[in-house]
Amino acid sequence: MGKVTCYSLISFFMDSINQNHNKTIFNPSNSQDTLDALERRKSLLYKEIQYIDAEYDIGNLDKDDYNLTRIELVQETSDIIAKIKLILSN
Repeated sequence: MGKVTCYSLISFFMDSINQNHNKTIFNPSNSQDTLDALERRKSLLYKEIQYIDAEYDIGNLDKDDYNLTRIELVQETSDIIAKIKLILSN
């Protein structure tokens, strides 16, 4: 699989996960529902990071695409962890 095709596949995979994440029904006023949704998203982000790491390691992603994508995923994961900590501290 070529690098461009693989990058397109990763973009499709991430868009698909994001669309499914946005369809999650929860009551934002219920902190447990919010916490559960954030934990699910965090788990998906960890899987996405593992996936792009593996794709980069086998040469399916070029360095620039890998670095940009990984930075975005790690930042979103960090934001979610901060939200989880905030909920748990209340």
